[in-house]
Amino acid sequence: MELGHRFVIAPAIRLFPAKRNAIVRALLRMHAHVTLGMARVLAGVRVHVRGTIPAESCVVVMNHQSVLDIPLGVWLIPGPQVVIPTRARYGRGIPGISTLVRLSEFPTVAQGRTMTREELEGLTTAAQHVARGDRTLLIFPEGHRTRDGGIGRFMRSGLRITFAHARKPVYCVVADGMMHARTTTDALAGFANTDVRVTILGPFAPPADPTPAAVDEFGDQLHARMTEALADLRAGHG
Repeated sequence: MELGHRFVIAPAIRLFPAKRNAIVRALLRMHAHVTLGMARVLAGVRVHVRGTIPAESCVVVMNHQSVLDIPLGVWLIPGPQVVIPTRARYGRGIPGISTLVRLSEFPTVAQGRTMTREELEGLTTAAQHVARGDRTLLIFPEGHRTRDGGIGRFMRSGLRITFAHARKPVYCVVADGMMHARTTTDALAGFANTDVRVTILGPFAPPADPTPAAVDEFGDQLHARMTEALADLRAGHG
């Protein structure tokens, strides 16, 4: 994977910079399809989806249960290239992953108490690409995989920047059935014969008032809707 990124994808982007989004979109979707295909064939994973996301630039807010969430989220998004705010440690020193993060221009965050200037600029640039219709933003606002599979508290800083600048329809993806595969080690044995159930909610219009208070209220509303949708999935109504 690392060799392909360095010696095929990176040169292609340098030769055809105007096609960067299309090249990276194809790369990310290939990774997603291969990962999910292997999960289906080798582990008997079954994915059931209710709802759709249109093939247009938007913001997608997704809960975070397992290592399968990212390929699942990318697979569900048919529109422009996906960008995902990513932990800073994944942006350096991890073969295959770090190069992919850089090629895809994912904004990186350290998840500290306050964002650095570079982190703010990265998230703002990503949101502005969405506003122009160039890309789609996939956000996991909990910031980490929850231990019980429930929906944890949302980290507000990233949502404030996103909804202040992106100004595009918002969709929520609620997935359940993967909490026993939080890590790669867990996934090796934990995915066998798993039913993954997904509900897509939306579209929701971002708040017309981009102030932090209005964005926080909007985020709380999304959290409540996603929590309710997860409860419905677990009760068998999804």
